[in-house]
Amino acid sequence: MSKIGTEHHLSQGTTNVDSDKYTSPQVSQINIYPVKSITGIALSSSWVEKQGLSFDRRFMVADMNGKMITARDNNQMVRIKSALQPNGLVLTYPEADPLHLNFNDFSMQEVDCQVWSDQFPAYATSEEANAWFTYIIGRKVQLLFTGDQSNRQREKIQTNVSFADGYPLLLVSQGALDELNQRSPKTHTMAQFRPNIVVAGTKAFAEDGWKRIKIGEVEFEIVKPCARCVLTTVNPETAMRSEQNEPLKTLSTFRADEHGGIFFGQNVIAKNEGMIRQGDKVMVLESKDKVVYPDTSGDAIEEESLKAITISVNGYLFDGDNQGTLLDQAEQAGISITSSCRSGLCGACKMTLESGNVDQPDAPALFPGEIEEGKVLACCCVPKSDVELID
Repeated sequence: MSKIGTEHHLSQGTTNVDSDKYTSPQVSQINIYPVKSITGIALSSSWVEKQGLSFDRRFMVADMNGKMITARDNNQMVRIKSALQPNGLVLTYPEADPLHLNFNDFSMQEVDCQVWSDQFPAYATSEEANAWFTYIIGRKVQLLFTGDQSNRQREKIQTNVSFADGYPLLLVSQGALDELNQRSPKTHTMAQFRPNIVVAGTKAFAEDGWKRIKIGEVEFEIVKPCARCVLTTVNPETAMRSEQNEPLKTLSTFRADEHGGIFFGQNVIAKNEGMIRQGDKVMVLESKDKVVYPDTSGDAIEEESLKAITISVNGYLFDGDNQGTLLDQAEQAGISITSSCRSGLCGACKMTLESGNVDQPDAPALFPGEIEEGKVLACCCVPKSDVELID
């Protein structure tokens, strides 16, 4: 492939990713999240492995069957902070004594675990760690460790991955956050999106047009846009969810595809190991066509008047309205509906509409024809009349 000898290396036949105004993209943040779903640690440099940044998402809280537990359903996890030590970690939580995790104390007993649909062996840590997280989560859980090299092999990307949702790394441009904040009634922080690498000095969403980049010693491949979930609506400081469903509400007006998926940032894999540092220049080796998302932010939307309705979920009746999602209203009424992503991605909350009408947008977890068959997702459908649903 022919290369152009400038700061931005682009493949032949492609167009410039950025205008002359943005000529120095560079790394402004490097973040790791030692335990999946807890607060991140900002670093000045990091060693990059194929499975992700060193120490990133090497631990995960799981139920006693090994299934992942995240801050999507347990918002308080975002208040857990960590500090790296030579032989382990120190974890802190406002209402608990610090937990000192020493690698040498781990039992390392093999445990079957599950992240989404991926099933693979991980390793037990300690009873002390299990008890600490059990106190925070409010039910019996365990803390698992990937080991030095994760056993989770993802054939789709031909590499092993830590306890991250699906890809080893997440990259976001500062320009993307700035664009969101210009559009949103709320001011959002990068911590809500949990990126590993933040790039400054680019136009908004310049990363959408990157295919291969190099930072420091490492070449990266940008694989796909990152679909965002309800965790972005959780305040990283207070663990409270946005009542206005921000930033997803604003992002849905200019970063949503035809299926209702909302995208912010790019999933990335490393092609080799090496060191990256804050301030490193980002060299674009190859570009690609950007995905074009429809911008509906200027569309006039007529507000629907509030109407009281009756909702039946698996035979349990409660009073509701035609404004909130079925899942939110059921939970407010004390009725449990199985859920996970809370944004139409996983299908855990799929139900059958027996009678009545709901507003059900297209979502990735609904397969072709399922809406016509009466299938709905409790996390994103809104009842419009008296309804009866079963799971």
